[in-house]
Amino acid sequence: MKDLQTILRRARELDEAGEPYVLATVVQTSGSVYRGPGTRMLIEADLQSLGTISGGCLEGDVRENAQAVFADGQPRLLHYDATSEDDILWGTGLGCSGTVDVLLERLPQDAPFHYPAFLHGCALENRHGVLVTVFATEGETNAAPGQHLILDEREDARDDIADLELREIALNAASGVLATLDDTRLPIALGYTRHYELTHGKAALLIEPLMPPIAFYLFGAGYDAVPLAQLASELGWRVTVADHRPSYARAERFPWARQVLLAQPGHLPEDLQFDNRSCAVIMSHNYLQDQALLRDLLGAPLAYLGVLGPHQRTQRLLSDLQKEDIEPSDEQTARLFSPVGLDIGAETAEEIALSILGEIQAALTGRQGGSLRDHPGPIHDRPTASSA
Repeated sequence: MKDLQTILRRARELDEAGEPYVLATVVQTSGSVYRGPGTRMLIEADLQSLGTISGGCLEGDVRENAQAVFADGQPRLLHYDATSEDDILWGTGLGCSGTVDVLLERLPQDAPFHYPAFLHGCALENRHGVLVTVFATEGETNAAPGQHLILDEREDARDDIADLELREIALNAASGVLATLDDTRLPIALGYTRHYELTHGKAALLIEPLMPPIAFYLFGAGYDAVPLAQLASELGWRVTVADHRPSYARAERFPWARQVLLAQPGHLPEDLQFDNRSCAVIMSHNYLQDQALLRDLLGAPLAYLGVLGPHQRTQRLLSDLQKEDIEPSDEQTARLFSPVGLDIGAETAEEIALSILGEIQAALTGRQGGSLRDHPGPIHDRPTASSA
């Protein structure tokens, strides 16, 4: 998420300055590759770039091809095939046994909408929606690579897809995806590719669910909360810090946080908005304050609720809440983590922050947090391209 946010901030600056740029988007992959569909890279007119689509293997070639896109304004689809062993020596050097298709587009375009602005709203302004991109066509269709449809959270659609049949297909696909977004807990919803047979040709679409950043709440603004807020911000998450102590709840101590709130002792700050992708950690280091926070947060629609401290302390907190007739359900217990963090031998505040964020990432993605060496399946759970 952070790399996309960086790209979109720069795209907005270039838009405001009237400067052209090229967006390179991974639209289709197969086999083992570094990044999945929807990954982007921004190339400026001087061929400086932001973002990575392959970890460094393809970026140079993509920049070279961007020169032609700057020159004529026509989208280009690049295909990279690293399935041959010879590719390591004579090709791109991927060595990943996969293929990658990358669409290059010069922006801004004369279109009824500017889709990077829509991406910006989702990645940085807490909105969600679906973006559909045409990246390949065959036959008599008048659709073309680089045409798009966007569907926002209000189910309002805008597009520049010239083929009405394909537009209807794209809208139906986007509507189906939009209906599922409230059910996902993933930090980033993965894009996927679909190939369609049309009356007069064929078309390939990249369909991207667009989610806002993870909302991450820290209840406690002590010394150990500082690196946790900073590292969460580096992930692109929207960080809120709250504390009942005025000397701790200061914005200058947390320059990476979206907001720093002074809470009343024993109460959550007002107007906090949680959803099923929100995550929270209780770390006030005050037993009565933690008890009050746990009481209020157990019933919140969180994906993850962590309580700093040893297991026995949390059990005592829960026992005291039972005396108030508050007992977590099985679902609430499943998303309650204490002690917080993965078992990586963390000691310092920075190491503990790394441990906690690793556990949250694993919880959001349904992983166990073990070593990839011991993971039996593919590293990435990515949708495969299919025909419809």
